[in-house]
Amino acid sequence: MPKWKEAVIRRITQRSPNVRSFWLELPDREELNYRPGQFLTLDLPISDRRRERWRSYSIADAPDGTNQAELCIVRLPDGRGTTYLFEGAEVGSTVLTKEPGGVFTLPERPLDFSVVMICTGTGVAPFRAMLQERLAREKNDFHLIFGCRTAEDILYREEFEAMAEQYPNFRYTVCLSREDPPADGALEAHRGYVHQVYREQYADVNDDIRFYLCGWSQMVDEAKANLLEMGYDEQQIILELYG
Repeated sequence: MPKWKEAVIRRITQRSPNVRSFWLELPDREELNYRPGQFLTLDLPISDRRRERWRSYSIADAPDGTNQAELCIVRLPDGRGTTYLFEGAEVGSTVLTKEPGGVFTLPERPLDFSVVMICTGTGVAPFRAMLQERLAREKNDFHLIFGCRTAEDILYREEFEAMAEQYPNFRYTVCLSREDPPADGALEAHRGYVHQVYREQYADVNDDIRFYLCGWSQMVDEAKANLLEMGYDEQQIILELYG
């Protein structure tokens, strides 16, 4: 059985009206190593039953040589785990965690395919970590397609826009389902859902693309079905489900 380890919440930042970042420190080591795309499972003080206390959250930043990692977490209306984190936890609070886990990662070798990242909400977290680590050293193209409801729900907007300006092999597209996109000219944005973007822009089937999908299960399931219908092979579609 994997051993649980103590983690300390060192910083909390509000990212959007319903999303916060929590920086966890593992004081049992000097450096926290993991592969971007992996997650941490927390044991939260919300139940007497062990498995009812466990919640997994994707790590939102690449390893930086410290013993800390950022978790980007949305508050769920009836979620006991997020109710504790948003109302009961504070800087200095401790929780239990396991070693980073998960296989929703890029190959460690240099990529020989382009990557299309399709996500909603906090499903952007593992992609942010991947891009921080790999974008500067890869020659192939990356396209991040991010969906949310309103402009104030756009997570890490300034960071991704800066990446798009700095790296010619990176595109960043936002889809807003509840309002028109901001008219500031700095953002490639659409009114609607992520599905219309990849359907239009990747209609010509290409064997040299991999689609990474992360977010609410309904979106991921629909995107997978659409891509298969468009003619893409199942091996080109990699999934991570949130709820």
